[in-house]
Amino acid sequence: MPKEISIAPNPRNRMATTLDEFVNSENGVQTAVKPRMKRFTFDIPADLHKRIKRTCLEREEDMAAEIRRILAREFPED
Repeated sequence: MPKEISIAPNPRNRMATTLDEFVNSENGVQTAVKPRMKRFTFDIPADLHKRIKRTCLEREEDMAAEIRRILAREFPED
């Protein structure tokens, strides 16, 4: 008895319809517009890192997302 395998369509075949959509997409497939991210590296004391990590674990929050929220609150857009 032959095996049947279903193959999903290639998502790269769904091209964006306009140049702006293509530029704001990944490989021509329209995605939600994500803000441009930049890496921000700095040193903090180990005990502060532990407190942040523990608190985020208790809240079931991502550390990076929590720190982004704190920074956005402290440095609002003009």
